[in-house]
Amino acid sequence: MSTPGGIVRTESGRQTYAPDGLVEDGPISAAATRTRSNAESSDTSGTLAGETPYKQHGAGYLTEQGKEEVEDPIEEDPLARTKSREFEPINAGDRQTLTRLATQLSRSKSYTGSVAQSNDLERQNTLTGLKPGDEVLDPSSPKFDLYKWIRLMMSKVDEDGVKQARAGIVVKNATVSGSGSALNLQKNLGSILLAPLRFRENFSFGSKPSKTILRSFDAVMKSGEMLIVLGRPGSGCSTFLKTMCGELAGLELSKDSVVHYNGISQKRMMKEFKGEVIYNQEVDKHFPHLTVGETLEHAAAMRTPQHRVLGMSRQEHIKHITQVIMAVFGLSHTYNTRVGNDFVRGVSGGERKRVSIAEMALAAAPLAAWDNSTRGLDSASALTFTKSLRTTANLTGTSHAVAIYQASQAIYDLFDNAIVLYEGREIFFGPCHRAKGYFEEMGWFCPARQTTGDFLTSVTNPTERQTKDGYDSKVPRTPDDFEAYWRNSPDYAQLQRDIAAHEQTYPVDGDGMLQQLREKKNDAQAAHVRPKSPYVVSTAMQVKLNIKRAYQRIWNDKASTFTPVLVNCVMALIVGSVFYGTPDASAGFFAKGSVLFFAILLNALSAISEINSLYDQRPIVEKHKTYAFYHPSGEF
Repeated sequence: MSTPGGIVRTESGRQTYAPDGLVEDGPISAAATRTRSNAESSDTSGTLAGETPYKQHGAGYLTEQGKEEVEDPIEEDPLARTKSREFEPINAGDRQTLTRLATQLSRSKSYTGSVAQSNDLERQNTLTGLKPGDEVLDPSSPKFDLYKWIRLMMSKVDEDGVKQARAGIVVKNATVSGSGSALNLQKNLGSILLAPLRFRENFSFGSKPSKTILRSFDAVMKSGEMLIVLGRPGSGCSTFLKTMCGELAGLELSKDSVVHYNGISQKRMMKEFKGEVIYNQEVDKHFPHLTVGETLEHAAAMRTPQHRVLGMSRQEHIKHITQVIMAVFGLSHTYNTRVGNDFVRGVSGGERKRVSIAEMALAAAPLAAWDNSTRGLDSASALTFTKSLRTTANLTGTSHAVAIYQASQAIYDLFDNAIVLYEGREIFFGPCHRAKGYFEEMGWFCPARQTTGDFLTSVTNPTERQTKDGYDSKVPRTPDDFEAYWRNSPDYAQLQRDIAAHEQTYPVDGDGMLQQLREKKNDAQAAHVRPKSPYVVSTAMQVKLNIKRAYQRIWNDKASTFTPVLVNCVMALIVGSVFYGTPDASAGFFAKGSVLFFAILLNALSAISEINSLYDQRPIVEKHKTYAFYHPSGEF
């Protein structure tokens, strides 16, 4: 029977060491029990023969008090101490016990050594023996494995010599403000022509009314990293993501702000490589009468590259990549189901959100920003979405910034860095594992069962945050106090060093990354596309695909399509009956003119019903323009 610390007592009363878990029940335990009972009974008369005369220790051996007792021997007679140093011969029972313990200890060390050596072995290729037709690579199979599919695609891309590009971003001293008039004005042809007439707005010498949304932000995100953006609603999370992706409609970036993508300025990035940096908005905007399959296949067709792996044709690639994305986000069963909206019956709200995620995933951008894309998703779907981003980032080197208002611990642990916003101020940016300790060192208390994401968000809420005992007068309270504390912290200094190191690797306005992105884009572009155009397919293909989508919209909405036809037929019969039998002489001249006028007026006024559909269509077209799917002129 073992004592605390792995010490066991043999049949003869000897104490020896046995590692935890190596002493089995059996004769040893029985002998140890008997020996211990004899030792306890003889504790008053002296120590056992052959033992050092220390005090007997029980369960307190591992405590500080027990350690002090072991280190403090009992005063004894010098002659007794001399006798205690004499060794007794090992009998047969002790020898058998020690042999068994030594054997078990040797086996334990051998197992530990084998585990350590296994880490030094070469990594086995998980793609060995896999072919494109295997179940793990088939998106229609329940055994589909996204990791192996991406690994296979990347290996084929390398074999075929297809150009690949990665993107990172640096934001320095970014201050963003918004103007109410700019947000309320819908930009169109009429607004451009009437701009000179808005004299007060364009030529006023006074300061324009604006509101500062973000103040002096600094951030860096390297290729293959994931950034979680935390903050309460209204803290500037959406504006931060829009600034990263160049979506500055209604926003103004200060002149001293610096935003570049591995050395490429934001202005050039938005002009030539708009499809490489995209932003997923919080609101789901889709054509409600299109099915999920038609919506995603249209997105895949607009971003299908000229050079495709596995020798697929354009249509085969569109079908295959669509099925893969639908399998990843659990949409395979909704292929023939309408997307729907608040008025048209279709998929559920969570599935519609996944359609938005899948549509943006088909854009295959090296840098993507996701604005609260987990809203409306259950916890399992949100975790699956984040895991898919993590897998894609690890294997392809893409970068993702995700704003999440309520992130579980499992989701939070998948990210590399975290940024915390408080009313437009940046109060932390750094590794995810460092964020919690940073605010605890500041003096804030994190309850035992609270997730890290909720804790970081609660720090910015005066009604939820809790201070540690004795820190009530030491912690910052206002957003300005938090920002001042952050700028004086070692973590902020580390962020500045990371930014400087990244800019040293990718100099601003350098030609290295610019040329690499151009080669990748030109390699994917179809024939007859301008080299500096941000679009992948040609204008003719854009018009062709949009006409196909328009036909699908009309066919799926048969009621709205055939009702005007039926009404026109009925009106034709009514009008024809009224003017039936009109003479061909000059007496019927007025009647025939009335028929022509009524026919033209009826068809002209019936077009008014299309105005509402055009307004519903406009935000979808604007979204697809930001994804670099097609130019707006290709839709109308």
